[in-house]
Amino acid sequence: MNTHPERFTALVLAAHGDRGGPGRNESLARHVAALAGRNEFVCVTGGVLNGEPALEAALQRAEQSGAKQILLYPMFMSAGYFVRNILPKRIAAARLSVPLKILKPFGLDSRVPLMMLENALRAAASAELDPASVDLLVAGHGSKFGPGNADAMRAAARAMAEHSTFRSIDVAFLEEAPLILDALRKYHNRSVVTGFFSGEGMHAGDDIPEAISKSGAAAIYAGPIGLDPRVPDLIATSALHALEPIAPQSQSEPAPA
Repeated sequence: MNTHPERFTALVLAAHGDRGGPGRNESLARHVAALAGRNEFVCVTGGVLNGEPALEAALQRAEQSGAKQILLYPMFMSAGYFVRNILPKRIAAARLSVPLKILKPFGLDSRVPLMMLENALRAAASAELDPASVDLLVAGHGSKFGPGNADAMRAAARAMAEHSTFRSIDVAFLEEAPLILDALRKYHNRSVVTGFFSGEGMHAGDDIPEAISKSGAAAIYAGPIGLDPRVPDLIATSALHALEPIAPQSQSEPAPA
């Protein structure tokens, strides 16, 4: 039994695809490059559901790498509509010749809330703010397709609260109530905003800073968690833990004379 199944495994990062923001899918490309540089998997690639590089191209590259299996890591913040419905359909349409396993989405990793809290505390410290006198707002997308994203955000906020020294922790959304703009307007003192986003697209890179500006709140934006430099390590450990040993193909023995 081979004790290093990653040597026969391709890792594919799948994301929604940025529609705006400072860089189009640049964070995805950086994560792919960092993971490829570890030389742990036979192939590391990434693709998006909307835009370029397309998910189908990433799957084809993984299949053609000679891998015996593919692990697909969803760079999504919850197991919502896109992870449960769209990803499986796009994968099925690719008609892969090797088995593929979809891993737990990025936003459901238990390490993510603590990383967000650390970044928020770092932002407060940089502004010389005492967290005990500062409110923390967890800002995310929300969804019209179901409660998955909101549930994941609230779970992350609860996990953060167990270790937090901030005065309060609230959640607010771009596409459902409570709205981020309304939440920010309620803060009368300094606050920190941390983004429950997997990248720096239109929502994390444009909408959140715009909401902070419009609200008039004295808020500091700690940025989206998907840009944290520790993300590739998080992905790698998730993928390695998910692997099952693969028995190497044995050459058939000659039939007895």
